[in-house]
Amino acid sequence: MTETHRLEVRPSLDDLARVRDFIETSAGAADLAADRIGELVLAVDEAVSNIVMHGGAPDAGRIEIRVLRGPDEVLVQIQDEGLPFDPTQADEQHLGLSPLERERPGGFGLNLINRLVDRVDYRVGEDGRNELALLKRR
Repeated sequence: MTETHRLEVRPSLDDLARVRDFIETSAGAADLAADRIGELVLAVDEAVSNIVMHGGAPDAGRIEIRVLRGPDEVLVQIQDEGLPFDPTQADEQHLGLSPLERERPGGFGLNLINRLVDRVDYRVGEDGRNELALLKRR
């Protein structure tokens, strides 16, 4: 895969519009179909929102987003300096429960991400940064 686009933002909800625009433009340039672009934009928006809201101090470090293009897929790599969290190991939320029946609020975002992309990978890099990879096939 080859890197085609890169964006760095603060861990702030104020930068989510920039992230969405960046993914839409980058995925379009990688020849991803319009409906698949929308799904990828939503998945990345949710992932970055989770980093901002649950990753630690709001002004800690930067979030770096890279878009890579392969022959049959687009890969979005998201790196951050927040608290480690592996979404691939998180428990599936029971979507049939009403918010009043749930033990804690939220938790739907990971289900959404998993439904919108074809593969989710996570690791902690050698530099200690979280690395989340979202793969979307054409």
